[in-house]
Amino acid sequence: MVSRPFVSKADFENVFKEYFNPLVNFVNKYLHNIENSKEVVQITFVKIWHNREQIEIKTSVNAYLYQIAKNSMIDFIRKNKHNLAHAELNIMQIEQLSDDNASALDPYIVRQAIEKALAPLKPKSREIFELNKFEGLSYEEIAEYLEISKRSVEDNISKVLKHLKEELKNHPYFFD
Repeated sequence: MVSRPFVSKADFENVFKEYFNPLVNFVNKYLHNIENSKEVVQITFVKIWHNREQIEIKTSVNAYLYQIAKNSMIDFIRKNKHNLAHAELNIMQIEQLSDDNASALDPYIVRQAIEKALAPLKPKSREIFELNKFEGLSYEEIAEYLEISKRSVEDNISKVLKHLKEELKNHPYFFD
């Protein structure tokens, strides 16, 4: 299946908004400079914008964007090698990045998707889930803190997980 997700301005803007920060985080793992990382991602999106009419993606948008960002990062390093302060940066290591990095789940997008899926839930269910999954409290600790039974905590977590599974099953980031 071939997709052309960048043809319309609205589609491009949506992809930009969704992927800009995760791509900056990805690039920054290697450049260790947030401003340079943002510049690389800007360059990535400028390349995409200029070539949007010809781009046909045969993989996922996610994998495509990470590959273009990786290539832009390598070009940036080569062009600015004398200006980059950290000598430990090895272009060969970056070039050998596996495509697994492109498919690694970005915590920013995961958290954003989960929070959006949790929004319609009852406040108590959401609180129980967040205490367990985001704060790391055990079922017993949550039950004691909220003064409810452990069984109630278990039931709420189970319901929220079923809800999340249903809400996120068609999310493009998780199931491209």
